[in-house]
Amino acid sequence: MKNFKNILCAIALMATLGIAAQDFKVSINKLTAETQQLSESPDNLKLVWWIPIEFWQAVFAENKTMPQRQIDEVLQVFEQYTLLAVVDGIIGEFGDITYKPKDTVFNSLEIVDAHKKTYTPLREDTIDEKTLEVISYMKPVLGNMLGDVGKNMYFFLFQKKENPMERIINPMKKEEFTINLGGEAFRWKLPLPSLLKPKKCPVDGQLMNATWKYCPFHGKELIAQ
Repeated sequence: MKNFKNILCAIALMATLGIAAQDFKVSINKLTAETQQLSESPDNLKLVWWIPIEFWQAVFAENKTMPQRQIDEVLQVFEQYTLLAVVDGIIGEFGDITYKPKDTVFNSLEIVDAHKKTYTPLREDTIDEKTLEVISYMKPVLGNMLGDVGKNMYFFLFQKKENPMERIINPMKKEEFTINLGGEAFRWKLPLPSLLKPKKCPVDGQLMNATWKYCPFHGKELIAQ
């Protein structure tokens, strides 16, 4: 798993420098932007980052140093869970931030899927050791990258009890879901554009968001590639 730690450091570097993954089918930067949401309240610092397995697939596609055996091992860990990284803090009068402890965040977090079914985070004592080991690598990397925000970011796993391998959220499907954190709702409309091949404008050939039907500049129906 040592190489996995190195890959996490590489992700941190890309985010810091703003390097786009231009040579790959999926842009890590775009996918990260589409899967993160911030609170709109001026008094709260709430960050919700939904990390689908497609994120890790994009990371591994860009990194050629990790053996395939280890890649498969990490993907097997994440394919059975829905992973959220969460920060919840209150902004004080002078800009200081009081972060809520993990237990408080745990009890105020839930996913509501497209069928209005609610899921709560798994307790650590119900998660296997290998998965906990992988999760443990993430926090120090984010702490170095994001400072206090990263140090107060907690990772939570969700799973369908009746069928652990069935995804709670499929980023390729046309559906909606909500993540509730501390009384605030964060909503997503799927599919995620970064995971779909861009459409092309028939007028000037410009590549457009794959979820759009018409070119916003020419009003013409976009062409699937």
